[in-house]
Amino acid sequence: MTDFVLLSDKYKKDADALLLETGLIEDLKKYGKVNIQGSYAGNVMLSGDIDIHVSRANPYSAEEAFNILKDLYLKNKFRSYFIKGDWYDKRIGNEYPNGHYLGLKHRFHDENWKVDIWFVSTEDFEERKKRFLDVADTALTTEQRELILQMKKYRNDNKLNVSSQQIYEAVLKKGERTTDWLKSTDK
Repeated sequence: MTDFVLLSDKYKKDADALLLETGLIEDLKKYGKVNIQGSYAGNVMLSGDIDIHVSRANPYSAEEAFNILKDLYLKNKFRSYFIKGDWYDKRIGNEYPNGHYLGLKHRFHDENWKVDIWFVSTEDFEERKKRFLDVADTALTTEQRELILQMKKYRNDNKLNVSSQQIYEAVLKKGERTTDWLKSTDK
């Protein structure tokens, strides 16, 4: 295995330990179906970042989001708690779900971790699964993981405005095998 794959495996193991230690998944199950997403789900992590969508039939209200934040805050298992802010992202409306966002930050195993939690309706969650490639539902080969991780590292090192979703689709749908396409995609 390559260094990138080993690094991702380390982050995944640490993410598992963080979620277990904080009991976050069990806490979130009170509010809906917990769906692990993104790089954690696909084991293509290059940093301490976990994406979770919590879904249920009816959309969540702003008041419910505040109450959930309060409930998590009172458990005092994370360092910082925040609720949806300004995103400053050109992709807004496409990249982010239609729901309420809660963010949690924590220092764990000498690493800064961020947990992004979206509270969305089941309808919105299912619609997004149709529109976006979900690495949580894909059995990635070691080669695919390596390519995704190389491209994410290249993107990060060169400060390119390319989403992980674009990288997943490039590797898994378009068959990209080099970082050349990233330069023209940065917008």
